[in-house]
Amino acid sequence: MPTYKFKGNSTILLVGLAIALLIFSSCANPRRFFYFNDLPKDSAKVHLPDIPWPVSVIQKDDILEIKITGRNESMATDLNKKGGSFGAGAETVPQYLVNKDGEIDFYLIGKIKVEGLTVDEAKEKITKAVSKYLVEAVVNVRIINFRFTILGEVTKPGTYVIPNERISILEAMGYAGDMTYLSSRANVKIYRDSAGSRDIGIVDFNKKSLLSSPYFYLKRNDVIVVDANIRMKQTSDAFSRTALIIGILSSVFGLYYIF
Repeated sequence: MPTYKFKGNSTILLVGLAIALLIFSSCANPRRFFYFNDLPKDSAKVHLPDIPWPVSVIQKDDILEIKITGRNESMATDLNKKGGSFGAGAETVPQYLVNKDGEIDFYLIGKIKVEGLTVDEAKEKITKAVSKYLVEAVVNVRIINFRFTILGEVTKPGTYVIPNERISILEAMGYAGDMTYLSSRANVKIYRDSAGSRDIGIVDFNKKSLLSSPYFYLKRNDVIVVDANIRMKQTSDAFSRTALIIGILSSVFGLYYIF
């Protein structure tokens, strides 16, 4: 009889702990898990202000993909095959590494200073230099090592290198597998170091203002930091501890009942 009584008390205790745990863990506001909570619910279309196209400035250690065409096809082919200080070949577009002096080493032409130039400015400068050897030269320039880093409460933190010259912060989150259950969506920081100017931006994924933010489009080498929601972190830790305690107590009571 004493054994049966203890079993009943232990069962009641475990049920009580489970109920308390469920109540404790269900206090979070579900709206915090959704993006753009302040979008109007009665409209199928929302107009947002235009965001200027981000201007990329060439920096040291950038990799430029440069393809040349012109009236003299054999000369253009020669420039493309033999050009490229980083990667080149008959079947690939030459790639040029911007060295520590901000220059690229160009076949037949020599060193060309490109650091601090936009892609269009670099294209114009290279076209002018190539025109000495190629009639009606056409030069295409593209930065192919766009890099950004995501740290903190995301599924796959790390540094990502993509071939695009423009990417939004939403796409960047997609690369990182989105935020976790513990993320603070209202306080995401972007650390930006561009052409010697450094600043920190804060965006709120719960509000539509993110879609018009100057940080909506990333710049190369941006670092996104997603902090943990302290309250949710504490709740998660408490949940884990409580679950562990319940598991231990269940084992202890089960062994006591058996023996």
